[in-house]
Amino acid sequence: MRHFILSLLLGLSLPGIAHGDIYKWVDSQGEVHYSDQPVPKADAKKLNVSPPPVESQAGPSLADKERGFRKRQVEREEAQKKQQEQQAEARQKQDNCQSARGNLRTLEAGGRIFSYNEKGDRVYLDDQARQKAIGKAQKEVETWCK
Repeated sequence: MRHFILSLLLGLSLPGIAHGDIYKWVDSQGEVHYSDQPVPKADAKKLNVSPPPVESQAGPSLADKERGFRKRQVEREEAQKKQQEQQAEARQKQDNCQSARGNLRTLEAGGRIFSYNEKGDRVYLDDQARQKAIGKAQKEVETWCK
């Protein structure tokens, strides 16, 4: 209990000491002492102690908070836009893959395949043209269906 009271008194006196002069001396028994007043019978040395710097307790200003908010809002909107673009690109790639696989299945099915010429007439693919079209369709599948 005695140590508690002594510590409490010492703790309460420190703020007053921090703003005043501090003296250090050694007594006849070799013990070092500190005080806010010089001791006349001892060789007291004045210590140059400066109070700790006072840091600003205030947080960022309202303008700084507003700038930070606007910056985060723009970043969030850009991220959403980028994500939407990536999703649209993925859907387009998936659609192209399904189309390429459908074309390849049609060509490999063996039925009669035709296309239209410049005049609008049907032109049927022969075996050589079918093999060429299958090769092209396989490359499209490889391209779109990775």
